[in-house]
Amino acid sequence: MSLAGSMMFLLGVLWIGGGSIWLLAKRRYRFYQIPSFAMDLVGFPVEFAQSVWGRNGVPYALLLPNMVIFGLFTFAPMILNFYVSFTGGSSISLLDRPWVGWSQYAEIFDCESIFEPKSCTNAGFNFWTGMFNTLWFVVIQVPVLCIVALITALVVNKNIKGRGFWRAMFFYPVMLSPVVIANVWNWVLHRKGILNEAIGGSSDALTAMAGMTGFDIIATVLIGVLLMVISERALRAPDMPSLGWTVLFAGFLALITIWANPLSIIEMSGSPLLGLGLAGVLIWIVSNNYRFARFAVIAAGFVAAAMLVSIQFDAVFDFGRHRPVNWLVQPNTGWPFFWLVFVFTWSHMGFYMLILLAGLQAIPADLYEAAKMDATKPGRAFWRITLPLVMPTLTVVLVLSLIRSFQIFDEVYLLTGGGPGRETFMVVQNIYEVAFTSNNPDYGEGAAGSVLMAIVIAVFTFFQLWITRRQSEF
Repeated sequence: MSLAGSMMFLLGVLWIGGGSIWLLAKRRYRFYQIPSFAMDLVGFPVEFAQSVWGRNGVPYALLLPNMVIFGLFTFAPMILNFYVSFTGGSSISLLDRPWVGWSQYAEIFDCESIFEPKSCTNAGFNFWTGMFNTLWFVVIQVPVLCIVALITALVVNKNIKGRGFWRAMFFYPVMLSPVVIANVWNWVLHRKGILNEAIGGSSDALTAMAGMTGFDIIATVLIGVLLMVISERALRAPDMPSLGWTVLFAGFLALITIWANPLSIIEMSGSPLLGLGLAGVLIWIVSNNYRFARFAVIAAGFVAAAMLVSIQFDAVFDFGRHRPVNWLVQPNTGWPFFWLVFVFTWSHMGFYMLILLAGLQAIPADLYEAAKMDATKPGRAFWRITLPLVMPTLTVVLVLSLIRSFQIFDEVYLLTGGGPGRETFMVVQNIYEVAFTSNNPDYGEGAAGSVLMAIVIAVFTFFQLWITRRQSEF
């Protein structure tokens, strides 16, 4: 019998045998009370704990097994890892590892400046390169993940058709193994993958369409229809134009101004500034509720239409043959890093969406009904009701996503391997390679790196909690 089997057998003997003796010594049972005796035997541990520690001590007694398991598999490894960081040698046995003190940490910090990893020793270069890449990843990925999860939770919290289906679909990637996720996106992103095939097919189709019918005409009509729809939505309000749709319309106006480059007629530059200026003036007029705001939107529509006709779209867009790109190994383009952020967000967003969804559903519906009776706009209701009340849940999401982002390893190791060069080399990958993949594994250096990483995570987490707590107090 295995050790686990022996322990389970011993536990059963103690529970049934010891419990029977203890119960029979405390009270008498008749033959017809056998079911009552069986139920008392099931609850024997709680009754025994209450008799030993008293009523107030029972919760701690029930927590004791969990704390033992936690201490054995969490706290004990943490303490051992901290001890290993002060030892040297290549043996895995603690008794065979010599004490070297702070030398492992000193080697990592042996730099002219830690902000210039190239000035460090080999250990410091790898560690600080991975650390700064990880920090950069966290700074970008955590806000993106939280915003996407919050928007998704807001959408699936509404009474839409197939709400349960969409919740399940957004959560589904969370249940997949990181290995499966990495392989799926490898098939999509490699040189002969689905993404390159889709881009190449679309490029060929647009080129053929441009040759047959003239792309200028098609693009002008499509964008013109889009501008008409947006302007109609902006002007639908009876009193003043909708600010949200006006902002979207202003964005298109700025983009069309940049494309049309109207200042080139008088041989001047600065069309980007002109486009941004026109968009800013239009938003300013509508946001201040001027009487001529509707006329300003209509006039801007005519201006946009005139500039749209003047654009030569075949000169703006080059529909030459698409050359396949290996998105994960293209150096100095930012694409490998971008796709890491995208894949990580896609695969983990569902988990945080469910947490935020629970927070949203805990908000009383009476608050929204009162806001609706006061004619509060949806945007104002979100900023004044939804966001403040969901902030505690959002704080939990921020902390959990921050810790998980620091621990990123599987997706990076399988998608890019830390490349191209060292662009996506993360600190956990450095710890793994130092401790387990080199010919001379250095467990001490790997343990020192993990301790430093834990300190950085703790500092970021406490700072985030402090900022959030101060905001909730005001």
